[in-house]
Amino acid sequence: MSKKYAIGIDYGTQSGRAVLVDLANGHEIADHVTPYPHGVIDEKLPASGIELEHDWALQHPDDYIEVLRKSVPAVLAESGVSPEDVIGLGIDFTACTMLPVDADGTPLCLKPEWKDNPHGWVKLWKHHAAQDEADRLNAIAAERGEKFLPRYGGKIS
Repeated sequence: MSKKYAIGIDYGTQSGRAVLVDLANGHEIADHVTPYPHGVIDEKLPASGIELEHDWALQHPDDYIEVLRKSVPAVLAESGVSPEDVIGLGIDFTACTMLPVDADGTPLCLKPEWKDNPHGWVKLWKHHAAQDEADRLNAIAAERGEKFLPRYGGKIS
């Protein structure tokens, strides 16, 4: 019986990375980092150049696909592991990254009617354009003694 492996995909702020792990012993066999072509979008939307207001931090969902296209084949090539021996895939994102999609799972920003609307794009963990609203939610939750608040470090942002 051949060895079995898993690939972990970590989507970060500026790049994504794949790690190939030997499931028998937990050893990392190979890793590869792919920088995001669009980086953090915090000044203008890519296609239209529409300017963003203060504290916006967006990402392009195609950057996530780019990580899969580059980093997964790279760890397999570096290690010599056959794709048939990979039996698991784990994916994580930085904190509370949100990707708005339609009913079919298509990212809204990839649809013509949403590409010029910043709310159709991935909102990164450091997007704080709604901080005033978050502060109001924190105050109400604290005043009411909401039990969820401590689970989030005492405040949401």
